[in-house]
Amino acid sequence: MGLVLKYVQEPSASRRQYRYRRRVPDDLQSIAGKKELIATLGDSEKEALKAYPRIHAGFEEELALARKALVAEKAKLPFAELSDRERYDILLARLRELGVDNPEAVASNDEQGFQREIIAEGIAARYPHDEKTGNPIITDKADAFLIQSLMSKAPRKPSPSLDDAVKLYLKDKVAGSAFDVKKNTQRVERVISRLKRALGKTPQVDKITRDDARKVRDHLLGLGSLTPASVRRELNIVKAIINHAITEFELGGCNNPFRKLDIAGLDEENEADKRYPFPADMLIEVRNHILSTVNPDLQLIWRLLEGTGCRMAEVSGLRVDDVTIIGDTPNIRVTWHEDRRIKTKTSKRHVPLVGDALAAAIEALAAADAGPMVFSRYSDENGPTNVSKALMDRVREITDNSRLVVHSLRHNMKDRLLLAGVAELDQNIILGHSLGGVGNRTYGGEQAKLVVTTAAMKKAFGIA
Repeated sequence: MGLVLKYVQEPSASRRQYRYRRRVPDDLQSIAGKKELIATLGDSEKEALKAYPRIHAGFEEELALARKALVAEKAKLPFAELSDRERYDILLARLRELGVDNPEAVASNDEQGFQREIIAEGIAARYPHDEKTGNPIITDKADAFLIQSLMSKAPRKPSPSLDDAVKLYLKDKVAGSAFDVKKNTQRVERVISRLKRALGKTPQVDKITRDDARKVRDHLLGLGSLTPASVRRELNIVKAIINHAITEFELGGCNNPFRKLDIAGLDEENEADKRYPFPADMLIEVRNHILSTVNPDLQLIWRLLEGTGCRMAEVSGLRVDDVTIIGDTPNIRVTWHEDRRIKTKTSKRHVPLVGDALAAAIEALAAADAGPMVFSRYSDENGPTNVSKALMDRVREITDNSRLVVHSLRHNMKDRLLLAGVAELDQNIILGHSLGGVGNRTYGGEQAKLVVTTAAMKKAFGIA
């Protein structure tokens, strides 16, 4: 059986080594300066397996940096389309290049004043002069700024606009793989585009009012395509951008007008949109249907979801090294890695494997490719989405109840734990929920927690 890893080529007649070869996306080739990412992995399968995680992670980082550079490159608009603050910074840099050390202050002596005057006259000489006054007719705003700054001092730096705030937020806060950078950048750009349509302008950050915030909220609610929960998520993005701008631009005394903004219908929607656990008889029916209609990997993923209460991405993104099937406390380790992000810090945990979930884990390891991932076909950034769609298609063949979804399996697990009398802390550890107090979050070894949660899981499934 050959080595099956993404982007890996096995040795050939003309090449005796394993090689990593990956095409750079078309839009990143000019930034990366290459069309392909190529690296030697080693002479043997063992060497290739050892080298692959490091090489793959390195190239992922390279593509992520290229994606961020592309975003920055796109932000370099023609001078006239830049924000006032960006133009100001560029023009001050140009003045310094011309030999003006402190353009934001008047000349400190006659010699500096004379030097500035000579530079200003050189700029003005490029323009025609008014026949009556003899003054140059400066038609370019940038040159007018330079002349004004040279003859006196640069005006006060403009307040940051919303565009300035967005660019800074994307630069400082958006990170991860190339896929993550692209996805999160597009999300921010979509939200800000809606905000601008609501206000009919690109406001300065310190000039956004509470009334503006309400207009944006009402505009989003009035679109008809967003639920109150979606509106809250979009407003949270705006709030984060404004908070970051207030801190980084040092806008002392500026409040965030998007704080504590009420959203009509949010409480009602939260109740109406609540996911339900599968009824016991329907769970059996759905399980049997899925195990007889989908591919083996999806069957194993369903069994692990049902038997652990994990989230979709936590299972589809499992690595072989994350699964322990021997000893008294077999478990899966849920943690962050390049091919799978977890939801929160409390999501990082060990989840016990008992009963059918343990059997599914054993089968999954036996069927896994030689690579690092348990389910290699679903290990990329679209894996959780593809798994969810495939399983949801089967669920909908049994029930059209919108409150019953694959995620309902987590609610089923919650019910099992409740009915078994499992302590709330142990429930939260198993499900990756907030652990409450500092002591609960920081004290206790992983093995001790595993012993307790394994006993709890066995109790929930009626395993002696």
